[in-house]
Formats: sequence, structure tokens, C-alpha cells
Amino acid sequence: MDTVMTRVLEIEKECAGAVEKAEQEYRQKIEAYKKAIEEKKTREFDVIIAAGNEKLKEALERAKKQAETEFIALQKDSERLYQDPALTDAIKETILSILLER
Repeated sequence: MDTVMTRVLEIEKECAGAVEKAEQEYRQKIEAYKKAIEEKKTREFDVIIAAGNEKLKEALERAKKQAETEFIALQKDSERLYQDPALTDAIKETILSILLER
């Protein structure tokens, strides 16, 4: 009976060792998989952020060009106003009439 009990204990010990070894291997596999997933997530975030930054850069460039174009047009209109003698005379007359009314 003692030999049977001893043999049962030996088998349980072997099985426990095998189970522990298998659990350790799976833990390592799971950790490696988690690490690979985290690295992939980081790479994907970087791609998304880079694409967003590129779109933002393009939008800023378009806005800058549009603002420059509008500013140039405004300058031309402003110069035209100062160079138009008829308009200058009309403005002077309007100012004088306002001043004389008071």
C-alpha cells in the first residue's frame, strides 16, 4: 500500500510540474502576444497622428495662401481708393458738408 501511495504522490508531483511548466509557457506566450499587440497599437497611433498632422499642415497652408490672396486684394483695393481723384474729392466734399452742418 505504501508503494501505491508513493507512486500516486510521484505521479501527482510529475503532473503538477507539467502543469506548472505549461502554465509558465502560456504566460510567456500571452506576454509576448500582449507586447506585440501594444507595439502594433503604438505604430497604428503613430500612423494616424502623422496623417492627421499632414492634413492639418495642408489645411494651414491653404488658409495661409487664401489669407495672403485676400490681403493682396485688400491692399490693391485700398491703393485704388487713395489713387482715385474723383473718390478723394467726393470724400472731401462729404467731410466738409458734415463739418459745415454742425
